[in-house]
Amino acid sequence: MKTMNAILGAALVAPVLLSIGCAAGPAEVRIQGITVPESLVDRAEKGSGSGQADACLTLAEKLWERDRLESLRLLRRGAELRNAECARQYLIRSESPLANHSQRVYARLYVEGLLRKGPITTSAGVDLRPELYTQLCWAWRYTEPRCPSKTKQVLESILNLGMSPEMARSPFLTQLLQEYGLHAARSAARSEDVALCAGEAADMVKSWMRVPLISGEQGDWTQVEAMAWGGGSDRLLVGTNVLAFLVNARGEPSFKGRALWIVNLGKSPVYLSSLAVGQANRELAPGLEELLPLAESSLERGDSTTGVPLSVKYRRSPR
Repeated sequence: MKTMNAILGAALVAPVLLSIGCAAGPAEVRIQGITVPESLVDRAEKGSGSGQADACLTLAEKLWERDRLESLRLLRRGAELRNAECARQYLIRSESPLANHSQRVYARLYVEGLLRKGPITTSAGVDLRPELYTQLCWAWRYTEPRCPSKTKQVLESILNLGMSPEMARSPFLTQLLQEYGLHAARSAARSEDVALCAGEAADMVKSWMRVPLISGEQGDWTQVEAMAWGGGSDRLLVGTNVLAFLVNARGEPSFKGRALWIVNLGKSPVYLSSLAVGQANRELAPGLEELLPLAESSLERGDSTTGVPLSVKYRRSPR
């Protein structure tokens, strides 16, 4: 009888213990059909320092197959925190066939901007700038959209940092140096080169953000209508050399956002018009970057939207 009572007692207690164990377990949330720890999401969105960057990297890897736009956003945030692996993965994944031209150009320019602000080091203290600059060289040289002038500009940044013996032996870099008539050995970087690598003054036009990707025919003003969203607008990029993204409150390209981030990558001024941001023929000089809040009337519920209709006028350049 005592044995039977013990068995019955254990049978009654087991469900209670099981429910307590479940209740005490870590909370989880589902994102795009994937279950992830809620604490991981909180660290990625609201954390700080290296812990936040590590969480961004982990969450981005989990979401890549289900939500690439969100994965790229998280990698960008980790790169912004100067996490070396996030910066590396941001470039790698942006260059994959799954990313469009706008996302590739955005990631290249964003990482280049980070590199100009100083070292991005690994946990072992290794400066990753030479590797990332080499990735950028490869991307501009061989991955669409290609741009020879940007390839040369990035290659010069590598030379200004100083090439290691291993880099000097690289067949890829050696070939580029020969193509552009550059020399790996430099006694000292010019003062203006050092200043360029360190970053440009706030009032200077960002000459490094000029990407001559197109060559149109000579003619009058032409207007391109487009819809910018969290993945940019390839129609606008190919047609006008203007890169535009819908961004969230932190300035990150996002499926739902509240502002238009736009930059003129060409060599001539263009003119932006959009009721969504309350602009008519706003001049964008070459290299000029703007962050324009959306008008309240353009926002949906939750103070966000999924796209920004706009038009850009530009004058066709001669061949």
